[in-house]
Amino acid sequence: MRAQGLIRRTIAWTLLMVILPAAISLTAMADSDIVVVTNEYRAVFADRLRFTLAIESATPIVEATLRYRRGEGPLITRVPVPITPGQHVVAEYVRPLDRGEIPPGTTMTYHWTLVDQEGTKHHTEPVAFVYEDDRFDWRMISSPEITLLWYEDEEQARSLFDDAMAALRRLEDEIGVHMEQPVRIYAYQKSADMRAALFAHSEGYDARVLTMGVVVSDDTLLLLASHRDAHLTIAHELSHVVVGFATDNPYSDLPRWLDEGLAMYAQGELQEANQRALARSIRDDTLISVRSLSGYTGIPEEVDLYYGEVHSLVEYLIRTHGKEKMTELLATCREGIRQEDALTRVFGFGLDQLDSDWRASLGLGPRGEAQPSSDPRPSPEKSPAACSLIPLLSLMGLAGALPHGPRP
Repeated sequence: MRAQGLIRRTIAWTLLMVILPAAISLTAMADSDIVVVTNEYRAVFADRLRFTLAIESATPIVEATLRYRRGEGPLITRVPVPITPGQHVVAEYVRPLDRGEIPPGTTMTYHWTLVDQEGTKHHTEPVAFVYEDDRFDWRMISSPEITLLWYEDEEQARSLFDDAMAALRRLEDEIGVHMEQPVRIYAYQKSADMRAALFAHSEGYDARVLTMGVVVSDDTLLLLASHRDAHLTIAHELSHVVVGFATDNPYSDLPRWLDEGLAMYAQGELQEANQRALARSIRDDTLISVRSLSGYTGIPEEVDLYYGEVHSLVEYLIRTHGKEKMTELLATCREGIRQEDALTRVFGFGLDQLDSDWRASLGLGPRGEAQPSSDPRPSPEKSPAACSLIPLLSLMGLAGALPHGPRP
């Protein structure tokens, strides 16, 4: 891949471009006596990034610095690169990558800064490229809202694309939230294929946990397309993306019972394992309180119950108060207001009253006393673990937990 002048060409989003070099050949930098001989990048998925610059300069160059960033965020990585000062300079930087460190589809932008012996700084213009999983021959099915990328089973891919579009319509029609920007879905055929794109946990964790779907950035999710419950996973994870956009703010996260409840609601009918756990808990009057649903209990045996409860709770709110109130609640959460205040503003009651009303709708009386909150956030500051980055998991050995499980 080549660009003339000062790299004035902006590189479009194109599949499989990451392993191709970007080069400037014998081109003078503006307002200087520097000629760029080579400016190359090379990305090897889940392995490394390599940046190489070679220049000729009338005035000896004494410093070279590479600056690069991921996406459109303000964070820029600055790397001083050792060189041999002189009129002919070659600078190279290799950045090792851990698996899952950079999600596929991430736009990378970089430029070089050179300093000559007189202290004058010279800059190349930014070069953009897309970091892709180049191991597969990706093909795509797209709409204005969704691009689904696949590489093996077209019939399966088209079915999943239809599932994704149906999930979006359900979110719009029944919850009142809309897709605010396009989303990419990478449909991996095998768990081993997807593993290189996933963040590495401990060896024991990776051996015990099957990740069926995960949101890896604001607009990208990975999916294990061959799993029998992929159609549920895609609806679940798309809900996290759409609701995440609808409630994004720098102050607080959406309560987990609301985020996961909406994702379960987006899947459609509650699965049998969750229905059984919910029915058993209603019968025994052992429901987890709404306050405790704000965080995970950490008890593996309560996985199915947790997801059954949050589905039931969100379904109750929508059925009783209407989708307009749910839409209003999400808009209020977008202001960064904590859940107690948001519920009071929209519905006129807080968490404890919601708990009592919901229990009554299930034929249960009030609790003996309110349970303390297990919400791990001690202050209004935004939690560092955004829900849009958490995978939907199946924990091996937990009967009936598939496809739902606790967040790591």
